[in-house]
Amino acid sequence: MKILRYIKNFYYLFFSKFIDGKIKIFNRHKRYEEYVNKQLEKTLDPNRIKKWKGKEWQIKVDGFRHLFKRNEEFLQNKKNSICLGARTGQEVFVLRELGLDSIGIDLAEFPPYTIKGDIHNLEFEDEKFDLIFTNILDHSLYLEKFISEMERVCVKDGIIILNIQENLPVDDYSENVINSPEPIIKMFKNSILIKNRKIQNTFDQMNRELVFKKN
Repeated sequence: MKILRYIKNFYYLFFSKFIDGKIKIFNRHKRYEEYVNKQLEKTLDPNRIKKWKGKEWQIKVDGFRHLFKRNEEFLQNKKNSICLGARTGQEVFVLRELGLDSIGIDLAEFPPYTIKGDIHNLEFEDEKFDLIFTNILDHSLYLEKFISEMERVCVKDGIIILNIQENLPVDDYSENVINSPEPIIKMFKNSILIKNRKIQNTFDQMNRELVFKKN
């Protein structure tokens, strides 16, 4: 098992971008409902929920504190934020702790931080939020639609922060593999890239951060 894991890691680190392209899309669902049901397998797994709300809660809270501290220049004067794919909502907890009016959305609700919603069809009016955060691009079935929705609900001069896995193996619930940030950057039609850096979060496998400012 360790040998297979090593081979897989080696493949993604050195070869995936040349063989699979800058983004590999799995295209494994015939209907959107199949995609939703697949994602809910993970989101509603009672064992995972127990960990998210239990021993992992403080680890992720501390991790998001560090993440938003790293981005404190972009949080200045921000009031309304949304976290997309927030699950149990540690990132929302931290943003509220920092004084923002924040809400998370996911396919299942986890009160008091996360309400039920669809990242590809956000049920919010245009220009609702001045800060948007997500780290689930690899779980998006329609990346361009997801990004266009982020831009739609973002106010002018608002900030969109993305954490992504670049050139890393993904799990059974991932819908794509991002081998380069370039296609993601090009999908933003109404925003400018203001930060593109390598990162290493303490609580997940995200290794690149992109920050956009809405035009």
